[in-house]
Order: sequence, then structure tokens, then C-alpha cells
Amino acid sequence: MHQFRLAVAVRCFRQSLMESLKSARNLNVDGIQFDVRNEVVASELTETGRKQLLHRISELGLTIAGTSFPLTRPLTDPQEIDRSVAELRNAMTFAYSLKAKTLCCKVGRIPEDRDGKPRQLLLEVLNDLAAHSNHVGTVLCITPTNDSAEDLLALTNEVNAGPIGIDFDPAHFAITGRSSTEALRTLHAVTMHVQLRDGFRGFDGGGQEATVGSGVIDWMELLAVLGEIDYQGWLTAIRNQGDDRANDIERAIKYTRNLLIGG
Repeated sequence: MHQFRLAVAVRCFRQSLMESLKSARNLNVDGIQFDVRNEVVASELTETGRKQLLHRISELGLTIAGTSFPLTRPLTDPQEIDRSVAELRNAMTFAYSLKAKTLCCKVGRIPEDRDGKPRQLLLEVLNDLAAHSNHVGTVLCITPTNDSAEDLLALTNEVNAGPIGIDFDPAHFAITGRSSTEALRTLHAVTMHVQLRDGFRGFDGGGQEATVGSGVIDWMELLAVLGEIDYQGWLTAIRNQGDDRANDIERAIKYTRNLLIGG
């Protein structure tokens, strides 16, 4: 059976940073993901503080599986583009100082017109960030925003200045009425991080996040495909909605672990 590495997004615990690290350790996961915009912020952390944080994480037997950086607007929003690009460049540099290999971010929906100016602008910005990745060692991974797997793959294939990855979110495809498994087969070559997140599409066309195992995703099949493609990245339990997020990510880890043991 393929060996997977499990992690949790510690922001879901809604605790202080140090308490959230302990909660992660109590789940017996190997890794943690930080939000480096709101949770572990470069401007609020001295060099000594950064070293102490890394030491504490190591003491607990944990590894920083990756980082995330939520934007407040689409990446190419005319009013925010310069600021957003600068923020992401700084976040990638900071993530590397935390020994994180990925920075996951929603950049906004991919423009449909492949020859139009909005898409060309997005490609220009992504190439700039990919080139920055060559210097700092942390790769920007795009989290889908109502995009198809085919559009995501086409976009990443057009970025040639450096590496760019996909933060594969099965719930996104479930919520938008697409097959998560087929999406993974399409995106396997560029998938650098995988979310443990579930969901379903409602009869009215809307979608909703769900606790892992209670949505429509066939996790046994999805894990089998990840094994087939020899996925070497992290599986990170994330919960973006709900009032019981800490327990929901604990359930996600237990559910996934049981599948892996049973498999």
C-alpha cells in the first residue's frame, strides 16, 4: 500500500498557535499547514521567533507540510494586482524560511478566452511568481475557483518561467458537479498538494462542504489513484465551513487513516 503523509491545517482548530500545534500532535499526524497571511505572519515574527517556532514544531515531531495565503481579491484585480503580487512573492520567501515547499492560493477563476487580455495578464503574473519560485524554493500552488481540471491543466502548461502546481481540492470538484477522481487523473502531473475536504452538489445547483466521508467523494477510489500516480506530497485535512471544524478535521484524519489501514 502506498505510504501517504497526513497533515492538518492548524487554523481549523481556532486556538492559539502553540495550542494548535499540540492539538495537531494529539491527532498523530506528521505535518501541519500554516496560513501565512493571518496565522504565522512574517512581519510579526523575528528571526529568533522563527527559529524558536521551528524548534518547537520539531520537538513535537511535526513537519511544516505547506502554507497557504488567502487573497482578498482575484490575483489580477486591477486595483490590487501590484499589492497581491508583492504579497505573494514575500509569502513564498517567508514560506521557504519555514522550510515549506508549497504556498497554496486561490488566484481567481481562469478566464475562458485563452487569447484575451485577462488570461494573458494572469499568465504574465503567474510566470513572474514561478520565476520567483526558482529563487526561493517554494512553489505557488493554485487552488481551484470553479475551474475545470482541463482549464487548470492548460493554464499550468502555459507557465514556462518556473514551476507552478495545483492544490488539488476534491471538494471543489464535488461541489461544482464534477468527478474528483477524473479531475485528479487529468491533473496528476501538476498536483503538488491534496486537500482532505469533502462536499456535494445540491439539487438546486448549489454546493456545500461536508465532513470527509459524508459527501459524494469516493475516497477509496481517490486514494487508489493517488497511489497509482505515486503521489509524494501531503494530504491535508481542511475545513472551511461549519461550527465544529476542529472535530471535523479530526474525523477526516481518522476516516482517511481507517481507509488506508483497511486497504
